[in-house]
Amino acid sequence: MLKFDFDRFANKALNTIGDVLVEQAQDNMQEVSFGRTYIIGGKAHIASKAGDTANNQSGALSKTIRYEVKSKIMEFGAGNEEIDYAKFLEEGAGKMDSRPNYTKSIIQNERDINSKVEKLFIDGLRFTK
Repeated sequence: MLKFDFDRFANKALNTIGDVLVEQAQDNMQEVSFGRTYIIGGKAHIASKAGDTANNQSGALSKTIRYEVKSKIMEFGAGNEEIDYAKFLEEGAGKMDSRPNYTKSIIQNERDINSKVEKLFIDGLRFTK
């Protein structure tokens, strides 16, 4: 008889995917995109070009990148009560075009994610007597 613990597999797969996506999103924010330069608080900030990942000005947003797994559903993104602009960067707002990081991270890792999930699935199969 073939036995498969789907709940265990699903949680392990989602946590594996989440770890990969968080690492990629943080790596993406280390790359600099050269758009317009702004002076904020007396310091120059180079904004990213539309369509590129947002540039890392203070590191605050990068530190909030995370995922949560609840009932076999994974939520992946960034931000918290103090850092509330991640959604606007990802989707764009008003006259500002999007600076996608989370979508880009998923696309960049599609093969790796599929490979890891396939391996977890195969490892999750157990033959019993």
